[in-house]
Amino acid sequence: MSSQLINNCFIPIQPELEKNADYYFEKKEIDIKSQTTILYYQLQLKKNLNKSISIEPDGCIDILFWCNDSSPRAIVYGSRLQKTPTILQTGYEYFGIRFIPNQDVRNFNYSMKEITDKDILLVDLLKLDAHTIDLLVNEDNFYRRINLYKELIGNKLLTNCSSQRIISYAINKIYSSKENININSLAEDIGYSSRYLRKQFEERVGLSPKLFSQITRYQYSLSMLLNENHSLWNVIKLSGYYDQAHIINEFKKFGRITPKQLVKNS
Repeated sequence: MSSQLINNCFIPIQPELEKNADYYFEKKEIDIKSQTTILYYQLQLKKNLNKSISIEPDGCIDILFWCNDSSPRAIVYGSRLQKTPTILQTGYEYFGIRFIPNQDVRNFNYSMKEITDKDILLVDLLKLDAHTIDLLVNEDNFYRRINLYKELIGNKLLTNCSSQRIISYAINKIYSSKENININSLAEDIGYSSRYLRKQFEERVGLSPKLFSQITRYQYSLSMLLNENHSLWNVIKLSGYYDQAHIINEFKKFGRITPKQLVKNS
């Protein structure tokens, strides 16, 4: 394994958040210490929204701060395994952080597997000062919120150790391939057994490398269809699907929809 980590800034998308917001803005950063790409975002859901927001599988953790006076809170959303409706309050402002989980769980009250596909209050996951969430919620400037998050919370989540560097390298290789990478070849490239890689990956990410790779391919395909106007056949070719039936089956598995239906509804 090369000592130089691959610099890949890909962050999976959640199209329904932006689509159903009165305003939405974001800022992407790379945390040098943990070699993790982080997306900070802020939005206000439309006041007249009469449906729930569906969250796509993305292999990420989102921390979402509910920035309102009546019930300020912060919820950790683990990666969904299928597209799932999530209850959010219309007209509320939200401040969010999205990052690839590659965590030293000694700081947590839950394992990464327990976080996957679950919603957990941030104060139940981490030991935080009683006023931390109030401080962040009461700050109304996006960039000052980012700085407060880094100062009060971020350094508790993002660490740096040898096993983390192994998984960071594996994640970057998966992202760079943009398709369903061969896990045995990946393990050989890293210099460890496939069994050890799977164990470390599941402990630090909460998913098997194979499932994470499939979700990554699905996310790349979503982005190409929704944001880059690629044809279905081009997506099949670029994402490493065998044929049209293959991409349809994977979209139904993760998104409960066919690629054609996705584009039609966007």
